[in-house]
Amino acid sequence: RMAYNDLKDEICNTWLQLTAEQMAQVRLALLGVSSSVGEFPRMREISRCSDLSSALVLLEKWKLLTPQKVDILLWLTEQVGPHTHMVRARIEQYKKVSLLPCTHEDERQSVMQNISVHPDPPLYNPVFDEVCEYLSENLRGRWADLGRSLGLASFVSELFREPATRQKDKIYQILEEYRRQVEGDPVTGLLQALESCGLNRQRSHILEEILT
Repeated sequence: RMAYNDLKDEICNTWLQLTAEQMAQVRLALLGVSSSVGEFPRMREISRCSDLSSALVLLEKWKLLTPQKVDILLWLTEQVGPHTHMVRARIEQYKKVSLLPCTHEDERQSVMQNISVHPDPPLYNPVFDEVCEYLSENLRGRWADLGRSLGLASFVSELFREPATRQKDKIYQILEEYRRQVEGDPVTGLLQALESCGLNRQRSHILEEILT
């Protein structure tokens, strides 16, 4: 049974060993979410966060992270990490193992109903994860073109204002954002966008090596 503390330790020590620039991004993300906690920004508390585990302590203090509410860990990872898909898998595993038996019966039923209505929500799509991993290594400077083709021009502009973020991470962020917004299978629209950008080598690789 994967305990809550094990989940936090694994995310902090294995998947998110953050650079100073990435910690700066975490602090910005905390500042954004702190407005839901009180009437004033919590800048002083936030500026003391020197690493991810101190950021998690702050989220626990604000009651945004509890053993029953762990989704914010994934949200935080999405702000910085190239390992979003791994963290997502761990959180899903934790929820399956640790949360379902303890919830109230009616809550559990509604969770079960949701699972049966959406057996494989697009958010947890192992094929798309593999595509993301491939593109993060093989797009080079064309990430912005692809982002615009996916209809994410303003998101691309935001990423241009983050020179400290690695190109590989920008590609992950664009693809994650696209996945969040798209309805249905994200791979289809992605293949169309690659074609319209003239990124045919990458499109062929996905069709021949990943989707077959």
